[in-house]
Amino acid sequence: MSKIMRGVLVAAAVAGLVSAVAVPAQAAAGLLVLRDARQGTVVVNDPREGCSHVSAGFVRVTNSTDAPITVYDDVSCRGRSVVVLPGSDTYVGVRYSFSVPW
Repeated sequence: MSKIMRGVLVAAAVAGLVSAVAVPAQAAAGLLVLRDARQGTVVVNDPREGCSHVSAGFVRVTNSTDAPITVYDDVSCRGRSVVVLPGSDTYVGVRYSFSVPW
């Protein structure tokens, strides 16, 4: 194999790795709706992986994403938790944070 051909193959492989790393960290596709006791809502479109908090708190979760969402009773995704499966609309008690896997 010529040096030029090897260089092209190496460049293509590196470009493939860079594009794989540059993919946005979307963890769940769809909408996550969090409602407080007064029916105020927070809507999260395509929630990202990891922990997020809602300072006002929420009591009901509508999970219209393709991933299970875990909700917690504190702001740092610790403490008592409830898993809300995709396609569910669930009363979860007062919660202040949620996490998305992957």
